[in-house]
Amino acid sequence: MKNPTLVRKYTGGLVAALADEAEYRRVLGEIEMFAGLVRDRDDLRRSLANPFLGLRRRMAIVSGVLESAGAHDKTLRLILLLAEHGRLDILPDIAAAAPGEWNERHNVSTLEVSSVVPVTEAQKRRLESALERLEGRPVRLRYRIDRELIGGLSLRKGNVVYDVSVAGDLARLKERITEGQ
Repeated sequence: MKNPTLVRKYTGGLVAALADEAEYRRVLGEIEMFAGLVRDRDDLRRSLANPFLGLRRRMAIVSGVLESAGAHDKTLRLILLLAEHGRLDILPDIAAAAPGEWNERHNVSTLEVSSVVPVTEAQKRRLESALERLEGRPVRLRYRIDRELIGGLSLRKGNVVYDVSVAGDLARLKERITEGQ
C-alpha cells in the first residue's frame, strides 16, 4: 500500500458517501474498472502521468473516460479528486480497502479463509452459518488457496488467525515438545 493514511481517508469518505449496497457495488465496480484501464492501457497511463500535461487536460481525459462509461456521479467525483491532487496511483489501494471499510460500517465481520483445496458451496454455507453464530453478526468470507497448508483451514480476521489446519496442529505439537525439553 503506497500511503495507508491517505488510502484510509479517501476510502472512509467514499464509503460514508454511499447510500446502500447497490450503490456501493456499482461505484466499487466502476473504480476497479477505471483502475484496470489505467493499469492495462499504456497510452492512458502515460497521458495521466505526463508532467507536461496540464491539470485541466488531465481532468478532461479522466472525465471523458468515466462519462463515456456511464459512471456514477460519486465515482466521477472521487476519481477527479484524486486526479486533481495527483493521487490516482492510490486508486487500486482504495478499491482493495473499500470492502473491509464497507463491512465494518455495516457491522459485518470479514474473514479470510485459506485452504489447500477449493471449498465446496455446501462447505461455504456451513462455515458461514457457523461463523455467523460465533460472531453474533453477519460475516463475509473471502477464500484463497494456500498450498503450504497440509489440510484443514486457516481463518484470519484482521490480525487474529484461527488455525485449524494440519500444519497448525503440527506446529503446536512441535512447540509443546520443545517446551517440554
